[in-house]
Amino acid sequence: MSRALVITALVGVIVACVGALLSAGAPTREAAVEAMAARSLDELGLLAGVADDEGELLREEPLGVEVISDGGPLWAVDSVERAVGASPYFALANSPHLLRTEIIDERGAIALQLHLWRGGWELREPEPLRARVAPWAAVVAGLFGAALALFTRRLSVGIAGAGALAQLGLALDPLPRHLFPPRGLLDAWANGPLFGRLVPMIRQMSSLQLGIVAAALAASLVLVAFDHRRTRGRDGDVGLGPASLAALLGTLGALAWVEAASRGSLFAACDLRVGAYFGWLALAGLLVAWLPALHLAREAWRAKN
Repeated sequence: MSRALVITALVGVIVACVGALLSAGAPTREAAVEAMAARSLDELGLLAGVADDEGELLREEPLGVEVISDGGPLWAVDSVERAVGASPYFALANSPHLLRTEIIDERGAIALQLHLWRGGWELREPEPLRARVAPWAAVVAGLFGAALALFTRRLSVGIAGAGALAQLGLALDPLPRHLFPPRGLLDAWANGPLFGRLVPMIRQMSSLQLGIVAAALAASLVLVAFDHRRTRGRDGDVGLGPASLAALLGTLGALAWVEAASRGSLFAACDLRVGAYFGWLALAGLLVAWLPALHLAREAWRAKN
């Protein structure tokens, strides 16, 4: 491995760390609040009878609302107004229908609850939505994963390690318990920004669409088996079982890392609309830091083929 590649990777580590430190600022929080508000508006649209179970608008036009603050920083009102402007069920207007925003902004997390006031009655979700503001968890885990992949010379091991460490980092990061009660891992995943949207989408898929997804997954396993059959008996062959296990671990690790990055607001730190661009800096640094491991994997693939 060339010295230039090692130096480039070290520069990537520094850039990723700087991006992670700067990604927890106000722009990331604004983007996270806007994303939570969009989810909450979808639920309020269903509760208010503005939309049906299929997400179709039941009115000729969206319901006009006026956004007002009911506690928390004033910048949150702008984030909620942007979410209302993008909602198919609500619209900004000088209206008697009030959308009251209640925000709790603490170190490492934000909680949001929207209250829809219509004609003397109130609608709200049973509990507020919460967002973690911890981009560092996914970034630091990604850097350790790059080092692990380089040490073991296996990308799948590094990716699996990155996913596990990212989840561990979020689990161990302390939050004010009186404001943010602890949640189990499955509950955190189900209510997170990734699976909170992915699971309803899967439930709305038809049998044909689910069949296509299952066929694509089966085809991937078949390709792994054919690739192993083509290279069987050569140097470095680890067998079909270990190769399939490595591919599965890599896939699960990537999924766990993406979930942690989403739940830790690393992707919210990439929302250029609110000036959140330090997430891109962290992701660019991560990619550069992985270059040595990717280089070794490419050389190993060339030698095997």
